[in-house]
Amino acid sequence: MSFPRQKPILLLAFLALLGMSSAEARADSLFDVAKITVDTAAKDAVAARQMGMAEAEMRAIGIVLKRLVPPSVEPHLPPLSKEDVENMVSGVSIRSEQNSTTRYLATLDVSFNEHAVKQFLIDQGIPYGEERAPSITLLPMVIEGEKVASEGPEGWRQAWEGLDLANSVTPVTILRPRDTLDAKTVKAALAGEAEAFAQLQADYGYAPLVIALGEAADGKFTTQLAGTDAVGQINVTLTDNQAGNAKASAKAAAATALSALENRWKAQSDGGYPVEARYQEGAVPPEGQEGYEERPSTPGTPGEVARNVVAMVEFSGLKDWQDIRTRMAQIAGIQGLEVNALSTRTASITFDYAGPLGHLQAELGQYGFSFDDREGTFVLRSR
Repeated sequence: MSFPRQKPILLLAFLALLGMSSAEARADSLFDVAKITVDTAAKDAVAARQMGMAEAEMRAIGIVLKRLVPPSVEPHLPPLSKEDVENMVSGVSIRSEQNSTTRYLATLDVSFNEHAVKQFLIDQGIPYGEERAPSITLLPMVIEGEKVASEGPEGWRQAWEGLDLANSVTPVTILRPRDTLDAKTVKAALAGEAEAFAQLQADYGYAPLVIALGEAADGKFTTQLAGTDAVGQINVTLTDNQAGNAKASAKAAAATALSALENRWKAQSDGGYPVEARYQEGAVPPEGQEGYEERPSTPGTPGEVARNVVAMVEFSGLKDWQDIRTRMAQIAGIQGLEVNALSTRTASITFDYAGPLGHLQAELGQYGFSFDDREGTFVLRSR
């Protein structure tokens, strides 16, 4: 069942004839989030449902943004208003729902408008990337004595199945331990013995393969990830404090483990995170536009020729970049500033300036910038 926004009725009817939901019809995407569970209560059923939908959308956009931005930028993501989120949501699909006169329980899928999300990040000066890792296989398991099982009383496998693995930065397919798998082989693989892991991987015939061992003990849930993921060999141990009951702790631990796999992949690009910017109408792409490009005179600057300047901005981090943008916005001679591409340390910008290069350098210098020609490319940075 689906309640998408602005989706053609004929398309929904076609999907219904095929026995497919709109969520099932879409290809996996970083801009879709599946399996968001909500449990909300309000004065009546309508209000409870509205509250549940809003909560699902807010949580889902948080997941999408964390998928897209470098790990170092996640703590700096700005708070979002309900209106901000609604402007980016393109549809909500219902997997299951129950309601009473005051309560709403549901599992929902939320999809976002790709261009709206990207524009939000660009407007906030936040770098993002869209490169996804090759799919991996994952073997969640628990060890009980000398036996290997996929599920224990804490619901370890169920915790992984409750995650949105298909739309992840690191798409994951879950396997089930075979009856012939013995604890000795698993323990050897977890200990880093290459021969044991090679045997295990050969038995399953899937690669890359990661073992995810879960264990609840002494008020903590410990996860060991071992094997080979999209980056390479991995053998890490993660510890989460138990939150509430064992099943809640397992869910939190699985989410932490998935985040660790995603961050390993994203960390390859941190420090040079590629960003494709959306050009606003009338903006000029930087390709082939190095240096100055003469344009018609800008109103208010008679006798001067407005020039389009393309420059590379260098900065130390997100706060430095935001400070640079703020200061540049205060320079009266600079007009139409556009961000064409953004990474965690550099940005490609274009702007119009009515005046000679020497005046531009002097004006930027008054605001604490250096502006130099480096092998044919203008480079701007704080002094």
